[in-house]
Amino acid sequence: MKTKLIWTFLLCLVITMGLMAQEQKKVTICWDVSHSMHDRDLEKEFYFLDAYFKTVQNAAVTLLPFSNEIVSKDQFTVKNADWSAVKSKLQTFQYDGATSYTSLGDYAGSGAVLLFTDGKQNLDSSSPSFEGELYIINSKKDFDRASLNLLSIVNNGNLINLTEKKTNTNSDAHEVTYSGTIYGGAAGLAAVDVFVKEDPDNKVSTDNQGSFQIDAPQGSTLVIAYGNRITEHVLDEVKNLDFSISDGEIQLQEVVVTEVGEEQPEEITTAYGKENKDKIGYAVQSIGEDQIPDAATTANTAVQGKFSGVSLGQNDDLSQTKMRPSNSILGNNYSLIVVDGVPMERSNSFTGEIAGTGFIDPRNIAEVTVLKGLAATNRYGSMGANGVLMITTKTAIVDGPRGQKKDLARLTNNVYDSKLKVNKKSLVTPYLKELKNGKSVQEAYDLYLNQRAKYWDTPEYLVDVASFFYSSDKGLGNRILSNTLEKPTPGYEELRGTYLKSMEVGNPELALVAANKMITDFPNKIQPYLDVAKAQEKIGNHQLASNLYHAILDGSANPKVNFLGLEKLVGTDLRNLVNQERKHLDISKVSSAYQNNLTYNARLVLEWNNTDAEFVVQFVNPQKRFFNWEHTVASDRKRIMDEIQHGFGSEQFEIVGPETVGDWILNVTYLGNRTSGNKIPTFLKCTVQYNFGKANQYSEEFLVRLQDNGDEQQLAKFAVQ
Repeated sequence: MKTKLIWTFLLCLVITMGLMAQEQKKVTICWDVSHSMHDRDLEKEFYFLDAYFKTVQNAAVTLLPFSNEIVSKDQFTVKNADWSAVKSKLQTFQYDGATSYTSLGDYAGSGAVLLFTDGKQNLDSSSPSFEGELYIINSKKDFDRASLNLLSIVNNGNLINLTEKKTNTNSDAHEVTYSGTIYGGAAGLAAVDVFVKEDPDNKVSTDNQGSFQIDAPQGSTLVIAYGNRITEHVLDEVKNLDFSISDGEIQLQEVVVTEVGEEQPEEITTAYGKENKDKIGYAVQSIGEDQIPDAATTANTAVQGKFSGVSLGQNDDLSQTKMRPSNSILGNNYSLIVVDGVPMERSNSFTGEIAGTGFIDPRNIAEVTVLKGLAATNRYGSMGANGVLMITTKTAIVDGPRGQKKDLARLTNNVYDSKLKVNKKSLVTPYLKELKNGKSVQEAYDLYLNQRAKYWDTPEYLVDVASFFYSSDKGLGNRILSNTLEKPTPGYEELRGTYLKSMEVGNPELALVAANKMITDFPNKIQPYLDVAKAQEKIGNHQLASNLYHAILDGSANPKVNFLGLEKLVGTDLRNLVNQERKHLDISKVSSAYQNNLTYNARLVLEWNNTDAEFVVQFVNPQKRFFNWEHTVASDRKRIMDEIQHGFGSEQFEIVGPETVGDWILNVTYLGNRTSGNKIPTFLKCTVQYNFGKANQYSEEFLVRLQDNGDEQQLAKFAVQ
C-alpha cells in the first residue's frame, strides 16, 4: 500500500508539469518492441499508464510500436480513463529486432509523448527531437541510463525510472581538465553544449569564441550537442580537443600533412601492352636493357636476381621459372614465358617434363616484365595462374610483332565442361526445415519466434533465417537480421556475416552499424574499417567514405594496426569514388596518386567472414576456359596467416580487354576452416562492378553460404559488356 502511495505521489508530480486533463489530450505512446524488451515489467508500465489516464481522462492516443523501424501506427480514443483497448493491443506485441529511434520524432507529432524503452538503441546514435512534452519510462533494471539521460536533456524531457535507483559508483574517479574549441566553419561557435555522458549534470557551454573547458574522468564519454547534431568522444590522454561542425555533422578535427605535386604518368608493360602505372591497379616489375649485365650469356643469367620472389630454372632454361606464391591446383607450378606476345611451351614441375624455350640472345632483349596474380595475368587463363615472365626483344620493337601463331595458353586442358553439375541444393538445417512447415509468412514467423531461443547462440542462425524470409517479406528479413546487434557479445564472424548479407540485400544502414560494432569490439582487425567506408559510400555519404579511405591508406584510421593488406582494395575504391564524385568531394587531403582514373570492363570483389576459410574459386571466361584462384594454406600460407593476424578477408580481380567481353561463371569449392578448425559456416560474397570507373558504372552482388568440406556451388553468373 505504501509503495502505491509513493507511485501516486510521483505521478502527480509529473502531471503537475503540464499533463493536466483536457477535453481530449493528444498522446503518443512509443512502445519499444525490440528483442531486448521481451523481459520488460509490464505490470509496472501498466500501473503507470493506469494512473496517467485516470488523470488525463480523455485522450486521442497514437500507438507507435517500434524496433528496427516503426512496426505500425494505430489510433485509439480514451474516454473517462478507459484505456482498455490500448492495453489489449500492448499485450499482443511480439519482441524482435534491433532498436532505432530515428523516425519517432517524425511520427509522434504534438502533444504528450510517452516513450517506453530501455535506452539500448543499437542501430544508430540519434536523439530524435519531439515536438511535444517527452516522458521516458523505463521498467528494466538492465537499461542504458546514459542514453536515456541524453535523450531527456536534448528534448528537455523527464526520465521516469520504474526500477530501484542505483548509487553513483564513479564519484571517486580521478578527473582531468579537458579544453578545446568547437568551430562552425573557420570561426568558433558559441552556445554549444558540452557534457559528460555518464554525468549529464557536468555540463558547460562554449563561449563567444567557441572555447570550452570541462573536468571529467579519463575513459568517460564527452558529448557535443548543437541543436539536433550530436557526437560522442571517449576521453583519453589527449586533453586538447577541437571539433568542427559541417555537412550536418560534428567531427573531431585531425591534422594530416600531405604532399601534393604534379607527376608525369609512368608507363609500364602489361599483358595488354603499355599502360599508365597508376591506372592498372596492381604491381608490375620490369627491367630494361640497361639493367641487363654485359657479361650475360643467356636470358637466364640476364635476369637472375632481378625480381623478388622469382626463381629461374637450371641449365639456361626459362621454362622452369617459379614465382611465389604458387597457385596451381593442376600440379604444375612453373610460370608462363611469353616472348614478344607469344606464349612458349613450358616445363611441367609435376611430371618432370622439360620443354625448353630455345636460345634467346640477351643482347637482343629490350625489356623483361614479371606479372603476378590473377589481376595481372587473367588474359592467359590457367597457364598464367603461376605468373608470367614477359620478354620483349629489340627485334619486335623494330620490326613489329611476330606473325600470328598459335596461342599456347589456350591449348591446355582447362576447357570448361558446360555439363559440369554444380551443387545448387537448398540449404537444409533443422530450423529451416521447421520454418518450411509454415503455411504462410505469418505462420513461419511465429515458428521462428518459438524456436529462436533454442538457436540464439548459433552464429549463422539469424543470417540463415533472415535469408529465408527475404524472398517473401524484406521487412521481416531486415528485422530478423538486425537481432545480431541485440546480442551482448556477438562474434566477429557473425557480425561480418550480418554485414555481408545486409550489403547483398541493399540495406547499407544495417551494414554500417554492424561494421562499426566490429571496430568497437575488434579494433585490431582491419577489414571493418574498409567495411564502414564502403557502407558509407553505398548510403551516399561520399565525403565520409573518402575521408575514411584516406585514413586507412595513411594509417591514421588506427595507428596501432597495419593496413597494408587492404592497400590495393582501398586505393582502388578511393580512386573510383574520386572519379565518380569529384564535383561533390573535398579531395584536398587525397594524395595525387589516387586522383587519377581507373577503368576496367569489370571489377570483381570477393569478401568472406571467416578469415581462415579455405576455398578455391573457378573463373570461367567467355571462351569457356577456366582458371582457378586458391585461397588455401597450401597455395599461399603467408597470405592466410596475414589475414588471420590482421583480420581481413577480401580480394579484388580486374577483368580487362576485348577477350573478356561475354558470359562469365564463378564456381567455388569449400575446403573448410582448417587453421582454426571452427565450424562456423563461411559466407562468401561476390560484387561485380560493371564498366568500372566509367560514368555508366553499376554493380551486382551475389552471396553463397559454405559449410561442408568439398561443397561446390555456383557463386555468380554474369555478363561483361
